[in-house]
Amino acid sequence: MLSACELFTPREPDPPINISDPYAWKPPTSPEIVLENLANAFPAHKINYFLDVLSQSEEAGVGFTFIADPGEASLQGSIFDVWGYPEEEKFITQLFQMLSEDGFQRLDWFDDQLNPNGDYYEIVANYQLSLAYSESGSALPSLLKGQATLTIIQNADLLYEISSWQDFAADSLASWTELKALVQ
Repeated sequence: MLSACELFTPREPDPPINISDPYAWKPPTSPEIVLENLANAFPAHKINYFLDVLSQSEEAGVGFTFIADPGEASLQGSIFDVWGYPEEEKFITQLFQMLSEDGFQRLDWFDDQLNPNGDYYEIVANYQLSLAYSESGSALPSLLKGQATLTIIQNADLLYEISSWQDFAADSLASWTELKALVQ
């Protein structure tokens, strides 16, 4: 009976994590790594680093939702009425196509607060995003600043992902909301 069961057969090893690459993808086994992967997406110029930490599951209403800054959303009509994973994928793909591969892109998170709340976490963090564009995106803001409230859940694979991102503008600089409206 035990010989038919391959309990003691070694499994296929996971590929090694590239420790020499400071922007390498890390499995989001904690909410903090979600922020790190979002930040690393920009200098690594990897769209999937960004998209892979967004919830794609529509089960029980946990698919990704972006909630725009209220002031900016009121200026944009209905563009932000429904902003889920497909809209985010289209936006981030278009944005990365406009970015210069030679320029340095940087997303920094500041003053992040992690608040456990039952079966999810809420992270409130200030962000600053510096972007360098190719000629096609030169009219877009190169410095963005604001605050994000992220709802982080654990998926079926026990990895953390963002189910909701609420944006708030700060200062007189552009925010994620404004950038999304401009890239559309």
